[in-house]
Amino acid sequence: MPTSKVLAASSTLQSLSPKMPEGFKSKVVAPRNPKLVKHEDRPFRLTPSAFAQEMSLSTEQRLANTHQMCPPRILELLDMSETTHQKSSSVDVDQPMFQPFPSEVVFQNCSPSETYQVPLVLRNNDKIPRLVKVVEEGSLYFKVVSPLDVCNKVAPGMASTFTILFTPQENKDYAHRLVCVTEREKFEVPVRAIGARAILDFPDHLHFPLNAVKCPAQKTLLVRNIGTCEAKFQLRTQSPFSVEPSIGNLGVGECMQVTVEFLPKTTGDHAQDLLLRYHTGEDVYISLYGGATDVNVRLDRNSVIVERTFVSLANQRTVAIVNRSDVIVHYQWKSQATEEEEAQQKLRLCSELQKEEEDEMDQFLSECGRTPPCGTASPCCPAPSRSAAASCGTPRPLLGRAHRPRAPGGGHLAQRHS
Repeated sequence: MPTSKVLAASSTLQSLSPKMPEGFKSKVVAPRNPKLVKHEDRPFRLTPSAFAQEMSLSTEQRLANTHQMCPPRILELLDMSETTHQKSSSVDVDQPMFQPFPSEVVFQNCSPSETYQVPLVLRNNDKIPRLVKVVEEGSLYFKVVSPLDVCNKVAPGMASTFTILFTPQENKDYAHRLVCVTEREKFEVPVRAIGARAILDFPDHLHFPLNAVKCPAQKTLLVRNIGTCEAKFQLRTQSPFSVEPSIGNLGVGECMQVTVEFLPKTTGDHAQDLLLRYHTGEDVYISLYGGATDVNVRLDRNSVIVERTFVSLANQRTVAIVNRSDVIVHYQWKSQATEEEEAQQKLRLCSELQKEEEDEMDQFLSECGRTPPCGTASPCCPAPSRSAAASCGTPRPLLGRAHRPRAPGGGHLAQRHS
C-alpha cells in the first residue's frame, strides 16, 4: 500500500475521534449504534425496582445504559440560500439534518460545586457535508465546549461531538436547553439535572391467593423510604382492588404500612395496576393480581311448595342455607340474582314511575283545561305515592307477600355450618 494512502487512512481515523480542548479528559463515552425510535414508542411504565435502579445510577452509568434516541423538536426552518449553495437535501423537511445523541442530556447524583460532563454527538444524516453549531444560552450552571473543528463541515454519516459541562450549586432539579443550528433548521436538545429523589421500596408484583367472591382479602406492606429526600406520594388503583392510605408523607429512612384490599365481585382472574405518584412527577406502577371463585354455599332444596291454608291463617316451610366452605359467609335476601340485574330493575321502576307521573299530570291538565304558570304549584295536582317513590330506590321483591321468607334481611354463616 502506498505511504500516502496509509497516512490518509490514519488521518481519517484520527478525525473520527472527538477533539477536546486541552485540560478536558472525558471519562464518559457515548454508546455505539443507538436505536432511533419515535416518541410514542418509548416505554413510560416504571416498576419500583426499575425506578430505584435508575435513580442509583451515576451520570456516566445512565449514559452508558442509554440505547435509544428520538428525533428532536424542530424550532424553526431557515433559508438555506443564506448559508449554503447545496439547497437540496435527502433528509425530509420534518426531520433534522443532524441527529443528536443523547436525545436528552441528563445529569444525576451530582454533588454541589463539582463539574460533570456529558458528550453530545450530532451525526450528519444527509448525503453531503453540512455545518452545525450549538448556541449556548445564558446559564450559570451549564456550559457548552465546542470541538476544535466546529467551523468545518461534517461529512455524511460522520459526527461532531460537543461537551456539556454542569456545575451545580445544590442538590436540586435543574432544567436547560441547547439550540442546535444547521443550514436548514434550528432544533432543541433538552438538558436536565435530577436532584434528590424519594424512593419507596414497593414490590414490583403483588399477588393475592385464590379468594371467594365478595369476600375481602388484605395484604399489608411495610414500605420504607430508601431515597435521599422526603417522600410525598399518592396511591391509586381500580376495582376490585383498593389501597389505604391514598396519600402520605414519609421521611428519609422512615417506614409505614400500606394496606391493599382485594374484593372481587365476579369469578375469574382480576388484574390492575397500583399507581405510585411522587411529588417530583415520576409515576411508578405495581402490578396487582388476584383470582376469585364461588364457594360451596347452597340451599337444602331447589323449590318450596306451600300447602293450602285457610284465609287469615298462615302456613310456613323451612329452607336451610348450608355453608360447606372454609370462610364465613354473609348473606342477604335479594330480589335479583346479581347487582347488574338489581340496577336494571331500579332503572326500570324509575322510568315507570316517571311515566306514571307524566300521565297523571297530562290527565290533570286536560281536566283543568289550562296549563299552570311555571313555578306555580296547584293545590289539586296529584302527587306520586310514597310507596311508588320508595320502590325507585329499593326494587320490589319478586316474592309475593304470602311467599316471602320469614327470616332476617341478612345474616352470616360460620364455616361448614347450616
